[in-house]
Amino acid sequence: MTTDRTKLRYWTRREFVRAGLATAGALALGACGHIRTPRGSSAIESTAELDELAGRIRGRFLRSESSGYDDARKVWNLAYDRHPLAMARCADLDDVRRCVEFARRHSIPVAIRGGGHSYAGFGVADGALQIDLAAFNTVRVDPHSRVVSVGGGTRIKELLAATLPVGLVTPMGSCGDVGVAGLALAGGDTAARGLFGTACDNIIGAQLVTADGEVLELGPGRNKDLFWAIRGGGGNFGVVTRLDLRLHAVRTFHAATFSFGWNDIAGAMRTFGELVRETPDEVRAAFDVDPELGASTRCGFYGDAVAAAAYLASWKTAFRSVEPRMESSKPDPQGEVWTTTAVAVDGAFLEGMTGNVVDVLARAAIAGRGIGAMLMGLSNGVASRVGMTDTAYPLRGMGLSCLLSAQWERIQDREAAVQWVAEYGAALQPWARRAYVNYLAPSSPERIREVYGVNYPRLARVKAKYDPANLFRSNQTFCLRLAASDGLHYDVLANPRQHFARPRPSGRSLPNIGLHRTHFARL
Repeated sequence: MTTDRTKLRYWTRREFVRAGLATAGALALGACGHIRTPRGSSAIESTAELDELAGRIRGRFLRSESSGYDDARKVWNLAYDRHPLAMARCADLDDVRRCVEFARRHSIPVAIRGGGHSYAGFGVADGALQIDLAAFNTVRVDPHSRVVSVGGGTRIKELLAATLPVGLVTPMGSCGDVGVAGLALAGGDTAARGLFGTACDNIIGAQLVTADGEVLELGPGRNKDLFWAIRGGGGNFGVVTRLDLRLHAVRTFHAATFSFGWNDIAGAMRTFGELVRETPDEVRAAFDVDPELGASTRCGFYGDAVAAAAYLASWKTAFRSVEPRMESSKPDPQGEVWTTTAVAVDGAFLEGMTGNVVDVLARAAIAGRGIGAMLMGLSNGVASRVGMTDTAYPLRGMGLSCLLSAQWERIQDREAAVQWVAEYGAALQPWARRAYVNYLAPSSPERIREVYGVNYPRLARVKAKYDPANLFRSNQTFCLRLAASDGLHYDVLANPRQHFARPRPSGRSLPNIGLHRTHFARL
């Protein structure tokens, strides 16, 4: 199945990613005292030890000399060409535990593969033991309690295939092949977040295998520190083998799309910024710049058609010179299909689209014509009202989650794609300390500390408690030493519309948070 570009391009991540980042095969670990295992090396003394592990698990086990190894190590973002020490497609919980215990005993880093769609390619790592959860794709729906339980390797299309027939849905992304866990654990930049919160706001329970091989149940009143941390902190704390998610009734989405091409992009952005300053929870809106087609915006309303028409009238008035395309839809059980690609990305969370930031965005749009894409998706309603420290997810308060992306098919196009993302990602930094971590390339610990702000010290403490050796380092990882450095104090603004954690230096200035840009140099 392929996606109809004319109908879906305004809402799909795949279509907002039109330009590319060759990417680092290395992880940003040195600042926390953990060096990436070089390709071909490990702490094990002989292949006999790997043979023993292979014989103890029920699932398929692959090494570099195994048939199918090269195909199995590929991930969606082809910019990452990494060579794990071995890959275990675990068949059950015992397989996961044995793999984790083996990795800990031999000091081998672990890479966890769910859907394999990470922009940063984190499902595979050089010299690591990959734990592939593809077999953990069971979905159990309880329509009466409105709860769905999914295995750690479940993909969005498998989740939708189980929930849509009973008229229920949980906030997810648009691509059917994306893993549910990888999206939800990082927070989830999802549809209907105004009504239902982000994906992580809908996690009500989980099963996790720790670095010690212990199987823990997480939820309200159960391992509360871990339950807090996995809702936005990613896969840093163990292997999540099951998630329990809250379900909601499916609503029809009524939308208007306005296409501007390359005419007065800055003016269209400013009008969009004014329209999204105050919105009902039922609204979903985004501004998109496609490298071929130019700028467009789409606004939609979940629920009653009459209420939607009344709300969208204000958008038609604001963009009266453009004839909108109107449509109504419900979730597609297959989601969208994205072919593998090589892509460069960066993210930013903007608290508004006014003033000088619009000038930067408009320049980026023009400079990226034929090269890069931009998406600014509205975060509003329920997602914006959750307290900054209630979960680890840092994108609270109303704002726009921005994705810069540039993909390439020919190697000679890589440099322009990488340069555009790097230049304009850096240009947005004065307006955006925070970002959706799933929109980032492998980033320096300093950058990740700034992204998480007030939540970073607690995340680093939980990481140190449950994974002190940083076994699960194929992530945007946390460093306790860094959290305690520089005498940083964190203030949370009192304004509930912002909830922005601002690092406040004590005695000296913040380190250069732009260091993650240097990763582009080694891609």
